[in-house]
Order: sequence, then C-alpha cells, then structure tokens
Amino acid sequence: MTASLYAHIPFCKKKCDYCDFFSIEEKYRLGKCNDLSDSYLSALVKEAAFYAESYGIEAWDTVYLGGGTPSLLSPRQISFFFSELKKILPFKENAEVTMEVNPDDVSDEFLAACTNAGVNRLSMGIQAVDDRALNAVNRGSSEKIIASALNCLKKKWHGRLSVDFIAGLPCHTYDSFKRQFGILDEYPGIDHVSLYTLMVEENTPLWKKIEDNEINYSFDKADRMWLLGRNILEKHGFVHYEVSSFAKKGFESRHNCAYWTQKSYVGIGAGATGTIYDFEEKKALRWTNGLSIPAYISGVEKCLAEDKNPALLRRQIEELSAETLEFEALMLGFRRLEGISSLDFQKKFGKSLEERIGSDRDGGLFFQWRKKGLALVRKSPEGDKIYAMSRRGILLLNRFLEELM
Repeated sequence: MTASLYAHIPFCKKKCDYCDFFSIEEKYRLGKCNDLSDSYLSALVKEAAFYAESYGIEAWDTVYLGGGTPSLLSPRQISFFFSELKKILPFKENAEVTMEVNPDDVSDEFLAACTNAGVNRLSMGIQAVDDRALNAVNRGSSEKIIASALNCLKKKWHGRLSVDFIAGLPCHTYDSFKRQFGILDEYPGIDHVSLYTLMVEENTPLWKKIEDNEINYSFDKADRMWLLGRNILEKHGFVHYEVSSFAKKGFESRHNCAYWTQKSYVGIGAGATGTIYDFEEKKALRWTNGLSIPAYISGVEKCLAEDKNPALLRRQIEELSAETLEFEALMLGFRRLEGISSLDFQKKFGKSLEERIGSDRDGGLFFQWRKKGLALVRKSPEGDKIYAMSRRGILLLNRFLEELM
C-alpha cells in the first residue's frame, strides 16, 4: 500500500492569539548546547520508519510538513529530515511535497534548502495584508514583510505556491480585505488559496479578549467578508472545490484530498493524527500523539528499544467502526463541491448512498435540500450519480450534517 505522510513541527516564534494548534514558542526549544528540534526531527524519522514497516507502506503519495512553523527549521535540518525520510521509503513519482512557511522566514537560503530537499509546494500563511488586523491578533508579520517574501518567491521559487487568508480578523476593513487579493495579480504563481472565516476557539487569547470586551468582534461581518473573498477568487479564475479551498484548475491540494477521500495517512510528531483505513474489513485505526515533546521523543525511543512495541508510544488509539467510517465519508465527501459518488459509496460500504441520505423517491433529507436549491445530483460521463452540496448549500454544510446524524 501507499500512504500520505503528515509531520507536525510544533515550534513557533510566538503564538498568534487565534491559534489553538499545538506548538511551543521558540524560546522554549533552544537549549544551552543543542536545539531541541534536532532530537525531535530524529524522533520523527524513527516514527515514520516504524509505521512504514508496521503497515507495509511502500511509498509516500504526498508529504506535508505543518505546524507550528516548519519554516523555522534551518537549511541543515530541512536537508537532514528529507534525506533521512527518503532512506525509509521512496516518494511516489510526482509526489506532492508541501511545507508550510511564514512570510518572515522566506529567504534565498530557505528556498534553496526546500528545492534541494525535494519540496515542490509551499503553503504560506499570509492571513491578511493589513498591519492593524495582523497586530490585533499578535501575528508576527506585516505588509512590508509579506511584500518582501513575495518578491523573494517571485525571483527564487519555481515550485507551487498556496497562500492562506483569514476573513474577519479584528480591525479588518472591507477595503483592506479586498485590497489583499491584489497579490494574486502581483504574483501569478499562486495557484491555490485557502480562505478561512476566523474561528474563535475557546480559551485562546483572542477568545478571552472578546469575552472580556477588549475587542469588538462581529461573526456576521466575518461571514460577509468570506463571501466577498469567494467572489473575488472566482473572478481571478480560482475554482471553489472544498469548503475553504480554492485552486486554479489542476492545482488542488492532493494531500488534503487524501484526507477528504479517506485515504490512509501517517501522522508523526507531537499532537499529530494518523489513520490507516481497511475498507475490506469496514474498519480503521486512528491514533493521536500526545502533546508533550519530551514525552513524545522518549516514547519513540522506548518503542524502538523494546522490540518496536507500539504500546510504548505516547498516543491515544481509536478503532473506527463501519458506522463511524460511513458518517465520516459523508462529512468529508460533502465538504468537496465535487460531492460523493454513489458507486464509490456502494463499493466502500456495501450499501446504497441514496438509502443513507434520502432520495427523490422517498422525499428524504437530500431531496428536501435539493428542492431548496441547496443540494444537487448530476451524472458522471460513466453514468454514475454524484450527490453534492450546491454553491449555497456548502455554506450550510454543518446544518445538513446535523440533520443527517
């Protein structure tokens, strides 16, 4: 079998106020004699080798370094990680190899290290081109830094580039939000955009500021900004293919599509999640690693020292039932504007998709949504029925899934 690989790099110069992903600030990873991330990278490679052997993985379909801030790794560390990873397994031919990067980390040296290591896609977290909005959420960036990064990329980067935007940051104005899309004209090499509505996660610094009325925040305004952003992206030739994802034709994120289509993926690193699917047996194994970096490193070492005993890995394990996998297929499948193939669903679960979501014949849920223009059915060239949310319906996906449960 082949699988995708996700490696979590949990280091940041500082945490943004809205972030609830696991990471530690850079000052905590710097030791007197050595960098904690060296030991951490070694553990990542060992964990990847363990899973490759355990599950008979023959090649990596896609590789993704996320965080945290993977671009904090030095050129030496980038070279080490990818060279060691390739010793374990080959990358599939034309594999998509992505690394997340912050604008302030873009440099000639960083880009050269990525190119030499085989990284062919960067995902840059711009979030906003508005200093007031960036400062409001403690984001370590600025309009000047973003412009410098884009200029460097234009001159030195020959791979693919995705950027992230967040709609509705505090202090965001409609004018500044619209203006940021100008970078798509200035840098035509951008082939993918992730456009998110700001999620205010409980117990983050931003959530506390809003709760304490230090910041006035409008969720309705954030939603309106997102819709404005969608229209602008479509006018620039980007296709809305998933809830928060837009791409030029043929440049969708293959790594993320692996998640959304229930392909097996290995997650390595503190806080990472992986899932190995077995649709012949209608089950899957999912693990989530613990959040302590020292405990993660020692757990990997102990596992290998004790005849590769997986019980020593610091992780939580969940066995997914056929019922859980079935609902997950609906939840993930309807995230994509492409929708769900009735034939694929039948092959995976041995049952009719129409029976699960409701058809025109029985006046079920999907029919009701279709009648309101919120869902649609189309036929593939092969005659397969494809069920999908409409352009309006995708905005109400959570409501549809709640009704479907």
